[in-house]
This record gives sequence, structure tokens and C-alpha cells, in this order.
Amino acid sequence: MKRVGNILMVALLLATTTAMAQGPRNRGNNSGVQQGKSGYCMLNLTPEQEQKINDLRVNHLKEVTPIKNELREKQAHLRTLESADKPDMAAINKTIDEIGALKTKLMKARVAHRNEVSQLLTDEQRVIFNSRGNRGFKNGMKGRKGRGMGKGMGIGPCMSN
Repeated sequence: MKRVGNILMVALLLATTTAMAQGPRNRGNNSGVQQGKSGYCMLNLTPEQEQKINDLRVNHLKEVTPIKNELREKQAHLRTLESADKPDMAAINKTIDEIGALKTKLMKARVAHRNEVSQLLTDEQRVIFNSRGNRGFKNGMKGRKGRGMGKGMGIGPCMSN
């Protein structure tokens, strides 16, 4: 009898491990899957517009990536300063000011990029583009750090081609 119990326990353990290894089920909501028109597709861009917007995106990323990296470094430095036994408030305040300056720089670059993209659009496309606001046409992460892929707007001008 004890042997049958051990065999059942091992079988249950294997079944559970196998089920967990397969990951969560979608439950029919297609989360993580592109649905309908996504990204810039909803704007019905011409191939020329897509190319110009892609070029602008690449240049924008080249500009903001070093700033984002520096921002992360400053934020880590701030956490280090704050966790000291006797925090140096002058250094903390200076780092906070530096973080604020970097965030301002990023926001200005983001607005300038959106303006450049907007200038490439027709009036009808611009209405749709502006209605997205800061939600924009981002990748599937939808701005939710670390929460996996959602029903986002896709990466790039048109993912459904």
C-alpha cells in the first residue's frame, strides 16, 4: 500500500512539473498575439512614410539610449546613497537633480521625435496619431515594466504585413 502511494505521488509530481513547464494558458484571449491592425498600420502609411519613420526611430533611439543608460546609473547611485548608514543629503539632492535633468532631456527628445513623425503624416493620419497621445505606437510591452507581452501596438511601422 505504501508503495502505491509513493508511485501516485511521483506520478502527480511529474504531471504537475510537466504542466508548469508548458507555461500559462491563453484562455482564448490571444494575449501576446498581434490582433487586427497594430503599430503604425492603423495609419495606412505609404512605403515612403514607413521608411522615413523608421529612419527617424533609429536616430531617436541612438539619441536616447545613452541618456536612458545614464539615467539608470544615476538611479542606482541614488539607491546606494540612500541605503548608507549616514546618508549624505547633499549628494542625494545633487543626484536627484541630475536624474530630473536627464528625465527632462528624454521628454524633450520624445516630444521632438513625435513632432518629426507627425510632420510626415497627412491630416487624417495626424488625427489618428495625435489621438494616441503618449500611448503612441509602442512595442507589445505597453509601458508596463516586466509584465510580459500584452495586446500592444507592435514594433515598427506595420507588423501585420
